Amino acid sequence: MIRSLFIATILSTFPLQAATLPELSAKEWMGCWIGHGQNEFDYSVLAKDAKGTLYPKVRGKSGWAQAGLHDKFQIFFILEELKGGTWTRIGIKEDAFETTQVASSEVAACELVATYDSGSKARIRHRFERRNLVLSTVLEHKATENPTRVGILIMTPEIYRVEKMKKVPTEDELKKLMKDDEIKAVRVDGKSFKFKLHEQVILSDEKLLAEGATEFSVESKRYGGKPTRFAAVEKDGGKILFKQSKPLYEIFSATWYPAEGKVPAKGSELVIEF
Repeated sequence: MIRSLFIATILSTFPLQAATLPELSAKEWMGCWIGHGQNEFDYSVLAKDAKGTLYPKVRGKSGWAQAGLHDKFQIFFILEELKGGTWTRIGIKEDAFETTQVASSEVAACELVATYDSGSKARIRHRFERRNLVLSTVLEHKATENPTRVGILIMTPEIYRVEKMKKVPTEDELKKLMKDDEIKAVRVDGKSFKFKLHEQVILSDEKLLAEGATEFSVESKRYGGKPTRFAAVEKDGGKILFKQSKPLYEIFSATWYPAEGKVPAKGSELVIEF
């Protein structure tokens, strides 16, 4: 018994290193390293590539359930280098993860270190709170002379799959369908914006949010009419940059970067609130 406890203690203090993260075998979390469920959302991290998947949940007659199969926010932990004046995405290297956290669906917090193709490393942390998911990324090791930044890329769901409908709705029908659905954002200079989901706007427009936002939220009746909000724990803790080529009710990306020189303990974390 003492020997078993000793071995368990030793294993818990050294990083587990493998081509993938440890993997859950439970059916509902198959292929995941971490699974977490609560009333407002389900969240998981894939063992293979550390991609996060966040499902908003709605309350119905039979209780809380995921809004739908396609209603998921996909979350990627990215590293970029400035090359020739352009920020270039660096992929995660295979056989690239270190963690002391075993596969689990019952954790309050967890972290891993990912190694990227350049050799740089980033520490990625998760913390689960009531109705909140808190994330952070820190550059653990810089393997290049190029400026390097780490971030959290969020791909929004295709809230309304218009192209899959039997009849493509008119502009008036879209407006009626998406009534009260909206995107809200606060620009880095403090100016607030509100966009109806059916509006023909590009978030990254120079007159809108090209310089970035400190927070944004998605609110739709399809998700129970409550907002899903993304923001730094502190207002000066980071900024969000948008990339969009389709209408707001389809998919767009929002990438959060922590503020330079700030650490998670000082407010440089991304909180996702329901």
